[in-house]
Amino acid sequence: MRIVLPELGDKVSTAQALRLCIEFKLEYLRIRIEANPEEYKEWTFDGCSGIPDQLLKIFTNKNWQDITYDCCLPHDLCYGYGELGNKAERKQVDLQFRQDLINKGGMKKTVAFAFYTAVRLGGYAKLSLPFSWGFAKKVKS
Repeated sequence: MRIVLPELGDKVSTAQALRLCIEFKLEYLRIRIEANPEEYKEWTFDGCSGIPDQLLKIFTNKNWQDITYDCCLPHDLCYGYGELGNKAERKQVDLQFRQDLINKGGMKKTVAFAFYTAVRLGGYAKLSLPFSWGFAKKVKS
């Protein structure tokens, strides 16, 4: 039985994120979250950050909801619970996102590369955007 996936605008708790990591077979994130669940905060699922998800149909013949859940949600989990300062992990996550957009999302390589470039440019943790690397990490006072 599949778990209930968040809708756009839903809050995602650390416990729910843990279940999603298990669902998407993100074992390294499961281990990271279970080791220190108190270090993470609730966050809002916004689908494919930075672009209205319904516009995804322009870039592919797939259902935009499939791309949101097959490509963007796993990428959001990896970003939210990414290890701050780990540039190699972030790059690997973004490369996987590009491959998922091509293989699961049916995007042309050039379009997937544009999405990849956008997350590489806009995902820096120092930008402190709601979708920046490590966005689920609580800020220490």
